[in-house]
Amino acid sequence: MIRIKAVDEQNILDVCKLTTKQDGIRTTMDGHSCCNAISIAEAKYHPEMHPNAIYLNHVLIGFFMYQRAENQADTATICRFMIDDQFQQKGIEEKAFAYILRGLKIQGVKKVILKIDHANENAKDLFLSFGFHFTGEIDKTEYYYELEL
Repeated sequence: MIRIKAVDEQNILDVCKLTTKQDGIRTTMDGHSCCNAISIAEAKYHPEMHPNAIYLNHVLIGFFMYQRAENQADTATICRFMIDDQFQQKGIEEKAFAYILRGLKIQGVKKVILKIDHANENAKDLFLSFGFHFTGEIDKTEYYYELEL
């Protein structure tokens, strides 16, 4: 069963150890996105950012962070989404992302926006399978996608 928990003093170090790289080596730029430690630090200075740990049963498997401004509470921007390398290619990404979308909808979110590195075909395939569509907006190598919930 997928479960989401805010990043806190109990899980922060374990969340920072997650990696998408098969060699297990963590870098400041882990694969196609920032490492989790940088994302968590960013959230410290931006209260509209919400860093979360993803669990399968009681095992930490991933991390995601979304931005939701008070003056636009019906829109959430998913800034980060990752599943640790040892849990990839098992269908868990889809289950975790579906759970995240359901949770956002329950919170009153009507539109979800995300940015995908154009070179990250796996992420693009995952998000397109949920019905996200390209908005036409591009920021450097990141392409904007959105979904109406």
